[in-house]
Amino acid sequence: MVKNFWIVYLFLVVLAFPGCTSTHQTNSLNKLSNEEVEAYNNDPNNTDKIVCRTETGIGTRLPKRACRFESTIDQRARQDQRALEKVQTTGIQNTRKGGG
Repeated sequence: MVKNFWIVYLFLVVLAFPGCTSTHQTNSLNKLSNEEVEAYNNDPNNTDKIVCRTETGIGTRLPKRACRFESTIDQRARQDQRALEKVQTTGIQNTRKGGG
């Protein structure tokens, strides 16, 4: 039971860390108007497009506009996938050893 707690805790820490490193960039992108985002994305020189979504954060029901570069979203998805696979692998190993 305690091992499972630490596995879940580690997983959540890994997921939260990348969000902390890109806060400044996200805040800057969130200040752009929809027209500015569209103009940026329509410029052929900008290969990394900006994606804006309405998201509801943890602990709140109020939706908030969140803008990020596509590359940041893709990178986060890969990191989350690796973290999930690591937790699943660790959980399987603990189960096979009789732990968990």
